Amino acid sequence: MALIKCPECGREISSFAKSCPSCGCPIGEIKASKVVKIRLPNIELGYFGVFSSRKATVKTADERILWQGQHGQTAVFEINSPTEIVIDLGNWVQYFGGMVEPGKKYNCIQDLGIHLRETYRLTEVDVIDSD
Repeated sequence: MALIKCPECGREISSFAKSCPSCGCPIGEIKASKVVKIRLPNIELGYFGVFSSRKATVKTADERILWQGQHGQTAVFEINSPTEIVIDLGNWVQYFGGMVEPGKKYNCIQDLGIHLRETYRLTEVDVIDSD
């Protein structure tokens, strides 16, 4: 038996516990969830106009495709362990990504970089708008 920290209250509990005896957090459900959700930005027609695709792809760093869809959708896929991902929004922005963990939710946050060029980053969240 290993001791793990409860994600809610931080107390050490058995890795076999179905819920935290202190706060009741459902540990079994959290450990079992391999699903990652990422809310992708809804990029409107811009500089590239109709010549740009609205396709979006989430891949691992070694180019394995985890999800394909369009801008504005929520990417939903399963992983077994923390994974480095790359998000491709077509011609709209350069690739971006980061490390994601099973059972977590993320939003893509838009920043204005140098020379007002759009950049994006992943931010972990508790709730995604489309849930």
